[in-house]
Amino acid sequence: MRAIVLLTALTLGCGGGKKTPAVQIEAEPEEEFTPAFVDLSLSTIGEEADDAFDMASLFREEASCGDLMALEPAALIGSLSEEEVICLEESLADSERQTFKKKVSLLLMSDAWAKDDRHRWASVASRHLTDIDRSDPDLCYKYSRHLARDGVEAARQAIRWADVALENRTRFPPGETTVARVYALMKLKAVVAAQFWEHKEAQYASDSSADLDEARDDARNDAKTFAREWLEYARDSGRDETVAYQLCVAAAGGSDFCQTQ
Repeated sequence: MRAIVLLTALTLGCGGGKKTPAVQIEAEPEEEFTPAFVDLSLSTIGEEADDAFDMASLFREEASCGDLMALEPAALIGSLSEEEVICLEESLADSERQTFKKKVSLLLMSDAWAKDDRHRWASVASRHLTDIDRSDPDLCYKYSRHLARDGVEAARQAIRWADVALENRTRFPPGETTVARVYALMKLKAVVAAQFWEHKEAQYASDSSADLDEARDDARNDAKTFAREWLEYARDSGRDETVAYQLCVAAAGGSDFCQTQ
């Protein structure tokens, strides 16, 4: 069963703040993490390598862990031992080869996800995207969704990684998968921004400082912009635009801004 997110959008009129009816937003269903991109073949490693090296040395670099291809099946089903995880972590930290670090990092992510250890997965994913490789839109998409579930404290980071995924959208599988991913990412940005705006409005209600007034205006502008972007994409792609329009109108304080062509 899909989760339902209840979002109370806020609109501001001349007579002060008022709440619109709560907008029900159906959350995206949980997806399986299928790291098909964990390709440990020698040919792929050779193509991705950023410097020339003896390919066999990749698998000799940390003999105590075993070679990476031998560890891949265990990682995919979450059966790496604690000792193997520690060894891979140490290997990643010690290695200077970016290609090697990427492969090890993907194995560690696969193992954490398969074990349903989302805290460890998020830690590895954050390191991977920040320090190793941020070009995979599927991983950015999954990490952004993970952050979105952490509430308003992670709102800006969730939006950031959704943007990175959208920057690399051409790497999504073509056709319906691309449309579905882009729609979901734009939805995520709009919903998270609206929730963050609501949070800032609540803060301002209890502390009407100039800083919070500016912060809530910025949050509202983001919510308005992202909702319109989602609405435009929904219309262009033939997707449901109902909630996108509701959020756009709520953030804009009227329908004129949301009348796209």
